[in-house]
Amino acid sequence: MKNTCPKNPTIKFFTLGCKANQYDTQSIRERFINRGFRESLDKTPDYFLVNTCTVTSGADQKSRNIIRRCIRNNPSAKVIVTGCLAENDWKILAGIKGISFIIKKGFFPEGISSFSQHTRAFLKIQDGCSNFCTYCKVALVRGNERSKDLKKISQEVKKLAACGYKEIVLTGICLGAYGKDLSPRKSLADAVDILENIRGLTRIRLSSIEAGDIGPELIKRLEKSSKFCRHLHIPIQSGDDLILKKMNRKYSAKNYLDLIKGLKKRIPGLCITTDCLVGFPGETAENFENTLDLVKKIMPLKVHVFPYSSRPGTKAANLGGMVDSEVVNRRCKQLEAVSNECRQKFMRGFLGKKISVLIEGRSKEDPRLLEGLTDNYLQVKLPFRAGLKNKIVPARASKLQADSIFGEYIDNCGIKCRIKA
Repeated sequence: MKNTCPKNPTIKFFTLGCKANQYDTQSIRERFINRGFRESLDKTPDYFLVNTCTVTSGADQKSRNIIRRCIRNNPSAKVIVTGCLAENDWKILAGIKGISFIIKKGFFPEGISSFSQHTRAFLKIQDGCSNFCTYCKVALVRGNERSKDLKKISQEVKKLAACGYKEIVLTGICLGAYGKDLSPRKSLADAVDILENIRGLTRIRLSSIEAGDIGPELIKRLEKSSKFCRHLHIPIQSGDDLILKKMNRKYSAKNYLDLIKGLKKRIPGLCITTDCLVGFPGETAENFENTLDLVKKIMPLKVHVFPYSSRPGTKAANLGGMVDSEVVNRRCKQLEAVSNECRQKFMRGFLGKKISVLIEGRSKEDPRLLEGLTDNYLQVKLPFRAGLKNKIVPARASKLQADSIFGEYIDNCGIKCRIKA
C-alpha cells in the first residue's frame, strides 16, 4: 500500500460479523498504522474502513447503514469497504455515492502482533468453507478451505503471548477443517498441540466448530490439554432430522446429542453454546418442537437464535414453504425462553465452587465491579480491585444475577472479599 496521504492521516475502523472478521480488521489495522496512519475514535477521520458481513439480510443492511453513516459524518473522508458483502455484492456497493474503494480480500491476512481493545486475542488459522449448507452464503463469498501453516501460527502466538495475552481464541470460517488442505495434511489437534507448549499462554479457546469435525483425535487432545478452555460452540441449527437434511447438515439430532453427552462425560464442566436457525422453509410446528427438545437435552449456556433469512444464490432461496414472519418471531421468543432456562440451570451448577476468572475490565453497568470470564465461558462479576485487568484470579461463585455469576475472591492468605450487590 503506497502512502500518498497527508502526514499522519487518521482512520476509523468498523467491523461487523464473526471473530474471523475481527481478526482480519486487526491485521488491516496494523498495516495502516505501520504506514503512518493514526487510529481515530471520533466521527470525522480522514479515512473510514468498514469490514462488512453478509451472513443474513440484516447483516447486509447493517453494513450498508454504517457505510452511509460514515459518508454523512464526513463527506470529505475516504471510505474503504471490504469484507464478505464486498465479495459478491460489490456492484450494489458501487452504487452508493461516497465509497472511495471497494477491496475484495482474496488473501490470507498478514499476522497480528496485538488485538486492539481486547484482553483475549482472536487468531484466524483457517478460512473458507466447502460445506455449502443450503441456507448459507458464506461458502459463496469466502471461497475454498485454506489453512495457515503451523510454523506461522506458532510464531504469531509467541508474539501475542510475549505481549501479555493469556488467552488465544482459535478461529476460522470452518475451524474444524483446519489442515486438510496442507501438505503434509494436518489437523486442528495439531494446532492445539503447538499452542500447548508456548510459554506465557494460559488458555486456548476454540471458536465455532461443526459437530462432524469433532473426532476422537481432537477429543483426546482436548481432554488431555492443560490449557484448553472447557467451552465449545457447536451449531445445531435444527433439532429435526428432516430440516437438517434440507439444510445439508451432515448429522442427525441423535448424532449431535450423543456427541454432546460424550464430550460432557469426558470433559467435566464443559460449556456448550450453539446456533439455531428458526423458520427454515417448510419448518412445521413439530419440526420446531424437536429443536426445543434437543436444546433442553443438551442444556447449553447460550443459544444464538437467528430467524431464517433468504440469501440470494443459496439453494434454500428456491425452496417453497416460507414460514409466516409472525410464526417465526413467536418461535424465536419460545426458543430464547428455553435458552434462558438452560443458561440459569447450567450456571446454578457452579454456585459455591471455585472458579478461575480472566479479568477483562470494569463492568459497564457498575464501575464498582470487575467482570471477566472463566475458562468455560461463565460471565463473572467481582468487587473492583486495582491492577487485576488481564490477570487470572481465583474466586468462588456465590450467587446468580441476570446472566452473570457474582463471586468472591479467594486470596492466598485465605481472606475473602464479598460482593455487596
